[in-house]
Amino acid sequence: MTISKNLDIVQKVIISIHRELFDESPTPMKLQKLCYYAQGYALAEGNELFPDDFQAWQHGPVIFELYTKYKSYQWHQISDEILDFDYASYNFLKDIVSAYGSLDGAALSTMTHRETPWLSARGELDELDGCNEIIPKESLRNFFKAKLRYNKA
Repeated sequence: MTISKNLDIVQKVIISIHRELFDESPTPMKLQKLCYYAQGYALAEGNELFPDDFQAWQHGPVIFELYTKYKSYQWHQISDEILDFDYASYNFLKDIVSAYGSLDGAALSTMTHRETPWLSARGELDELDGCNEIIPKESLRNFFKAKLRYNKA
């Protein structure tokens, strides 16, 4: 199975923006978490960036197909060439990468471990246990919608 066309575009734009803002590429773990936060905030605003689902893995939310695409990089920065292209949600994604991109993948993973979508999907599992339970988009939408309301208050 391959990633959806929309996720392929979003992840490439995120990599491109990260390079532009921080003069380096994200690691695969960091890319996963940036996609997670982008999708969460987009869902909170009534948009879905891509149809792919996150699973509640041990190190936080992961889209299996995106993991498969970049797993050979392990903990290293993604060095794939990314061509420039126009994308309607570029400014939205730039805001997400600006807000979360200075953190490394491990810090972003730790953040997700404290958030309801990941915790709920895992249920009673220990943080160190493996898990491939889907994180429902509705859970993401509700969590990030509440986060947006709190930040505007």
